[in-house]
Amino acid sequence: MKIKVAARHISYRTLFHTILILAFLLPFVFILTALVTLEGVNKCSTFDCLGRRLGPKLLGRTDDSGRLVKDFVKVLNQVNSEKVPVNLKLPDSFSQLVSEMKNNKYSAKEFALI
Repeated sequence: MKIKVAARHISYRTLFHTILILAFLLPFVFILTALVTLEGVNKCSTFDCLGRRLGPKLLGRTDDSGRLVKDFVKVLNQVNSEKVPVNLKLPDSFSQLVSEMKNNKYSAKEFALI
């Protein structure tokens, strides 16, 4: 006993529209896949990577350098109201300041006092 199944025909119009849509979408899929692969070197969670791809402010992420500047300005404003200790020795030149910073590893507040 054989079962007859009617063949389904796909119209040329449907085939044309399918190929046309794929021709537009596949390059974008390829580029996004390549970007995700290249950014995959950095270890991040799915939401973190999603925030990086879609934009830093979309998921509440901000640029780390901007956050660093805001924190530094906040510390400078806090230190601005304090008095400089009398026994604090200030460096004479920039190179001396840099070498002192490398050797002593000051916190942000101590650096702002210098």
